Amino acid sequence: MEISLKQLTFRYGSKSSAPALDGINAEVGPGIHLLLGENGAGKTTLLHLIDGLLSPSEGKCLINGGPTGNRLPSVLSKVFYLGAGMPLPAVSIAEMVRIHAAFYPTFSADTLRRNLADFGIDENERLSKMSMGTRQKAAVAYALALHTPILLLDEPATGLDIQSKQKLQTMLARCTESDQTVIISTHNIADLQNLYDSLMVLRHGRMLMAESIDHILEHMAFVNAVNADGLDALYSSQRLGSTRCIVANDGSLETDIDFHLLYLALYDPNASAAIIDLVK
Repeated sequence: MEISLKQLTFRYGSKSSAPALDGINAEVGPGIHLLLGENGAGKTTLLHLIDGLLSPSEGKCLINGGPTGNRLPSVLSKVFYLGAGMPLPAVSIAEMVRIHAAFYPTFSADTLRRNLADFGIDENERLSKMSMGTRQKAAVAYALALHTPILLLDEPATGLDIQSKQKLQTMLARCTESDQTVIISTHNIADLQNLYDSLMVLRHGRMLMAESIDHILEHMAFVNAVNADGLDALYSSQRLGSTRCIVANDGSLETDIDFHLLYLALYDPNASAAIIDLVK
């Protein structure tokens, strides 16, 4: 399903208050999309607008051409939002299936059983008796089993240990369909970095970048250098005796994306404009 953001603006309060999101434009189709931004950048607000939990102050937030704020059942059954630590309205995952899963025709009981088994969770165990990390694993296992065409995950790895984060990465790859749109908002870039198809970056309520990983790598490369002297770097950062650099790509360089370095560059006032212009 296609998410269209057209001059999307949202304010908490009156028209005179500063916007939490300001003039956002983006087209988000199938794939796994990484959403980055500083605290207060508007990431959760954006996910709430896509899910229809909020309505735009100005502009439009559309799913397949229809406004999400109308909260039509035909749209709500295709979208699921899971926030970090968000309580589930049930005693157990088994009860969650009985009272909630029926609203999502794409739910798979087989997927849920496998996800819970991977995390070592009993579907009848009381959620209130679980640790915070185990409750998060149970919630993620359930969210992925819904197989909604649009899945919004806000800090899905919060509270998970190292092994569980690895299992989550495997689970996401296994459960996500090619026609599914998944947006993951997180500060922990490394947890799932091998899965992302595109990158969206918010700063102070504005969208700095919304591009596919392939498009970004067509225009820039991420390289190591002993130092940045003499290197025409768009941005550089010191790391343990070497310098990590972003350089323009003329098509001859094949590198992996460095999300951390690109994020720092986009937030640097001396580098941001050049980085953004490069991928336009």
